Amino acid sequence: MDLQRLKKLYPSMVEFSKKKKDTLPDFNWYQFQNRIIGIAKQELTERDKMLLDTFLTPYYIQLPAQTIKEKKWEERIQERNDQNLGRDGRYRFIFFKIEKGPFDATIFKETLQAFFRSDVSILWNTSNEGFIIEEPNSFLEEDLTYHHIADTLMSELYVKIMLFIGPYLENDKELDDYIQQLTQMAELSFRKTDTSVIDYTEVYPFFLIETLSPKQREQLSEWILKEFSTDSEALETIRMFIQCNLNATETAKKLYIHRNSLQYRLDKFYESTGIDVKQFDKAFTVYLAILANMHNR
Repeated sequence: MDLQRLKKLYPSMVEFSKKKKDTLPDFNWYQFQNRIIGIAKQELTERDKMLLDTFLTPYYIQLPAQTIKEKKWEERIQERNDQNLGRDGRYRFIFFKIEKGPFDATIFKETLQAFFRSDVSILWNTSNEGFIIEEPNSFLEEDLTYHHIADTLMSELYVKIMLFIGPYLENDKELDDYIQQLTQMAELSFRKTDTSVIDYTEVYPFFLIETLSPKQREQLSEWILKEFSTDSEALETIRMFIQCNLNATETAKKLYIHRNSLQYRLDKFYESTGIDVKQFDKAFTVYLAILANMHNR
C-alpha cells in the first residue's frame, strides 16, 4: 500500500507538517513510511479504524502549551531580523530526537529544565523530536553537559535521546536556513553513529565521505587500511585512539585493555601499512578511510 492508494480510499487524507505544533482534532493520525498522515474521522467506519490500527501505527501528539518565550522564538524564525546581537545575545539550537518511548512530553520538559539556569525553550517538530534553545541566561548549569542530560533521561524516564549540538549564532538573518541545515546534519549523523551526543564539528568528515564516489571510497579504504579493512577489532582500536586525541592511556581505559596491548595493535598497523597514526595528519586520513570502510559495508 502506498500514499496514492490511501488517498484514493480516503480523499480527506493529509500529511502532518512539522511547521504545525499540533494535529487537527477531527482527524485520526497514523505513522506511515516515516511520514505522519491524518484521515478525517467522519470518513472512517469502525471497520476502517480496525484495519488501519492493524496495519499502521496510531500517532498521538500531546505537547505542552507553548510559553510566551517559545512563541516569540517562532516569530523570530519567521521574521529573520538582520541585527547583530553580539556575544551577549548569542544563542544556539540543539536538535533532539527521542528514539525510545513512550514518554510524557511535560515530564520530559520538567526534567530537562533542571539542567538550565532559567526557563528553557523547546520547539517541537513532532511528538518525539524538536529543538532545545540555549540563549542568554538559560545556558546549562556550570559543569553540566549534554552527556549528563542524555544519561539522566535514560535512567529516569527510560527514553533514549539523540542530541545534535549546533553552532552559536549572533544574528537571526539565516535562522530558518540554520534550522533546516541543522536538521539535515543531525539526521545524517544519527544514521552514521550510535553516539548519543554529537557536536556539529564532528560531522564534517561524514560529509566529506558522502561527496566521494563509491569507487573513491573503496580505494581510500583499500589503499589506507589494506588487510585491516576486514579486521573490526583493529579498526575499532584505531578509531577509538583517534577519537581520544591520540591519548594511549585514555584509549586503553575505554577499550578495557592494557596499554601494552594497545601499543601492540598500533605497531602492527604501522608495520603493515607504513602509516603512523600517532601523527595527526596521518591519523586524520586513517579516520576518513575508516569512515569510508563503514560506508561501504
